[in-house]
Amino acid sequence: MYWVDKVAKEILESGKYIPYWVDDMKTPSGFAHIGALRGPVIHSLIYRALRDLSKEAKLTFVINDFDPADELPPEFKEKYKDYLGFPLRKIPSPDSKYDSLGTLIAEDFKKVQLDLGVEAEFLSSYEMYRGGRFDGVIKEALDNAEKIQDIYQKVSGSKKREKGWLPFQVECEKCGKLGTTRVFAWDGKQVSYKCEPDLVVWAQGCGYEGKITPFGGTGKLPWKVDWAAHWKVIGVTIEGAGKDHASAGGSYDIAMALCREVFNYPEPYKLPYEWFIVGGRKMSSSKGIGFKAHDITSIFPPALARFLFVRTDYRESIEFNPVGTMVISDIFDDYDKCWQAYNNDSDPNLSRVFVLSQIKDISQRKKIFLPRFRDVANYLQLAENLQEKFEEIKGEKLNEYELKILSEREKYAKIWLEKYASNDFKLVFSEKLSEGAKKLDVKQKEYLSKIIDLINKSDRPEELQLSLYNLSKEIKLDSKKAFSAIYQTFIGKDHGPRAAWFLLSHPKEKVIKRLKEVSKA
Repeated sequence: MYWVDKVAKEILESGKYIPYWVDDMKTPSGFAHIGALRGPVIHSLIYRALRDLSKEAKLTFVINDFDPADELPPEFKEKYKDYLGFPLRKIPSPDSKYDSLGTLIAEDFKKVQLDLGVEAEFLSSYEMYRGGRFDGVIKEALDNAEKIQDIYQKVSGSKKREKGWLPFQVECEKCGKLGTTRVFAWDGKQVSYKCEPDLVVWAQGCGYEGKITPFGGTGKLPWKVDWAAHWKVIGVTIEGAGKDHASAGGSYDIAMALCREVFNYPEPYKLPYEWFIVGGRKMSSSKGIGFKAHDITSIFPPALARFLFVRTDYRESIEFNPVGTMVISDIFDDYDKCWQAYNNDSDPNLSRVFVLSQIKDISQRKKIFLPRFRDVANYLQLAENLQEKFEEIKGEKLNEYELKILSEREKYAKIWLEKYASNDFKLVFSEKLSEGAKKLDVKQKEYLSKIIDLINKSDRPEELQLSLYNLSKEIKLDSKKAFSAIYQTFIGKDHGPRAAWFLLSHPKEKVIKRLKEVSKA
């Protein structure tokens, strides 16, 4: 049984998590990195697995756009530095299509999730606070401020109770900042606060003091309290979290305790999952570390992008380093194995991975020929006619669906070759003469020197290809050695793409200069 089906079965058999309401959330502090997609896909998988067991389930994703900006994405850092401390929903948008920077970033991440088949209903924390949905939990939190501090200390071992501390921050009525205010009194109807100049290092408060109702979106709960409050307000029964939050005594444990002891709401099903790592480093949205989530569908088709997350158990980290490696090609190969397992009923786990990777439900089985991604990339470099080549391999015409797959793989193979493929795989014009080129014999050098005239005379690859072959016969040089001399001269290998097409795809003066260089070497 695949891991997500085990999780769904455990949830059902416990009898504790009804209704089945799966939730995830994120603060739009910066354009999300690829690793941030792990949570949404894991929650989507749980939701699908519950539905497959004929259970009604709901999936939501909360955008924490009421959080204060304590850091800004690198591309907006200078322009919006004066807005540090403001709610993300109150920072102006650089794009007039959106009402705020928070909305712009949130919509970017929302689109990627939808592209990857995440079926969530998207909720705005800012709008829920403004609509009064948090008023009840705000009162509970303010009335239990000392108890909340006791839970912090008991669960995490944090500092002892701070006299006068209250779990709430308001938007300053004078300067509009949220992250710089300290609430110090609560009379059951209003809170007293001060916008502190030195409360945080990333923003400066204006010093204003005031009194205001805490209800109707004038402010918000601190995030650990806010997390637990969200569960009660929405009705969440299942929510996972990355291991940084799920470590012993961390924010996950604190939120669970607050949920149980302050808000009197049952703890959701707990699912701590491992990180997604690029090149050995955990990524950060606000610091711009790692590939952006919106880049993933320029690397993979949507189903392959989803597969990247589906195929790995939530308890295992995902290491993804596509630059200068064969990783992308290997992932296509792994996906094809799962596809074939689905078609052939050969491995239930691989088949399940394939099904869960699909963006839409599969209406019928497709016993089809799959053009291998690595071969597509290779034939592209060899200037082969892809359809003819794969029909030759298949032994018959490709059907409409197979041609569609081939076209899609051609698109992504071109991107891979241009941006990510290993240099050992790419056939590119070498910057310097290879050692092999320096060791060419006299006959091969003679051949290369005579090529110059052919290139000057012809702009048609078919004509030039024939001339290159005929020239080798004229000077009595084995054609294999002749073409090997060309490949060593230009790409440092004994084999390569169709020579004439390759030569004519580069500036003539550059090609001729290299031919003269190797002839004298």
